[in-house]
Amino acid sequence: MGNYFRTVPKGPLEETLINFLKTRKLQHINDCIEMINDSYPTKSTLILDEYLDVFGGILEEWTEQVFILLENNNSAAGQVDIYESLAVIIVFCGEEFNTKLQFIYKMFDFDQSGEIEKKELIMTLQTSIRALCKIAKLQTPELKDLEYFAEKMFVQLDSDRSSSISFHEFSIWLLNSWELQDFMLQYALIQTFENADRRAKERRIFFQKLYESASGGVNQQYCDADSIKTLFLTELKEQKKETIELLIEILIQSTKIHQQHDEQNQQYPNGILKEAYEDIMAAWSAFDASDINSDNQTSIQELKFLLYAYEGDKPDLFRIKEEMKILDKDNSGYVSREEWIQYLCVEDKGKFQFRGNLKQLFNKYDKDNSGALSILEIKQLLTDNMKDMQTKFKLKGQSDNFEEMVAQLAQEVVDDLNSEDDKQSNDRTLTWIEFKNYMDQAVLKLHKLKEFLKSI
Repeated sequence: MGNYFRTVPKGPLEETLINFLKTRKLQHINDCIEMINDSYPTKSTLILDEYLDVFGGILEEWTEQVFILLENNNSAAGQVDIYESLAVIIVFCGEEFNTKLQFIYKMFDFDQSGEIEKKELIMTLQTSIRALCKIAKLQTPELKDLEYFAEKMFVQLDSDRSSSISFHEFSIWLLNSWELQDFMLQYALIQTFENADRRAKERRIFFQKLYESASGGVNQQYCDADSIKTLFLTELKEQKKETIELLIEILIQSTKIHQQHDEQNQQYPNGILKEAYEDIMAAWSAFDASDINSDNQTSIQELKFLLYAYEGDKPDLFRIKEEMKILDKDNSGYVSREEWIQYLCVEDKGKFQFRGNLKQLFNKYDKDNSGALSILEIKQLLTDNMKDMQTKFKLKGQSDNFEEMVAQLAQEVVDDLNSEDDKQSNDRTLTWIEFKNYMDQAVLKLHKLKEFLKSI
């Protein structure tokens, strides 16, 4: 099947239909299965009227078009396979990938043994792959070819030689079959956390090689901004020139921040520091990995993959919704690449300086994923960053004084940033926007405080 996964489709992908199918839920499919069992228990195929009866409720205005796509001769006068019809909705629906896998696994476990045998795996793959291909307008593979592929796959999956496949064996194989995952991503717009993470890592390696090419070697810590810009304009042709210019400006400004703390490296006024470059391009690569249709914007459905590819943790629904509110500045319903990168930056007099490491710090201490740090969470952050001082106070028997000082500092941070309305409403928290804009001053204040404490 390796060559088949690189097949050219017969027509453009019907993205409107795909996006509609992504709004469907597995609970609706259970209604269809119940109706099939009650009204058509002996049938394996349906004519159009029967199809409308079973699937009209879940497919709505798309019912007849899906029927025609699934019918072997693309005709409304023919018949469609019941299992292909179910597989289409399961594969494309908006549930988590692992949830869909479990549903398909149970549906084709005909003897309800809890494991899939070879004949059940053959039918699973024949139905799911043929259904996906028909919707994606790809030439459907022959049944015998799919049977051969399934038999080879069965040998690989049956690691304990039990002549059956557990769900664990089934899911591990699918989640690590990058060729199949890329196929689903390209033709079904189906993304997984695992694939998003892999794609982000591949993009980071790509950008690392660009830096080495621009700087002249693996060990070079600086490269000329014009050199990297030239490579970006050549390699990133899908990006607007203004986007590339914004990226270069952020790279330069972020390098300057690093140089403020290292006088030895201030001799590169138009240089880009490798450390700053890697931080920023990690965020850029995460966006590449999650932008599944390459339109330079992510929907709220794609945002979870963006956050995971960048941070390494799966966000919950509350976190996704809160991040979307902040990120989507123009209320378009999407997050643009520019909005994502600027979200991780501090803006100073129209200049953007990248602060991705601060976002990771913020997330670490936002224990309840509320999108804001409480005074207790800020106290914990300050305490953890002053552990060396805490040890010194303990040795002097002044632990209580240390706790009091940290509590006072946390209160000052919140008071400095909260508006009068916040103070009156007892909303004593820091949002990410407030946190990132204040941290430059806070780090300086903390540094001075540490220097003072060392002297006492």
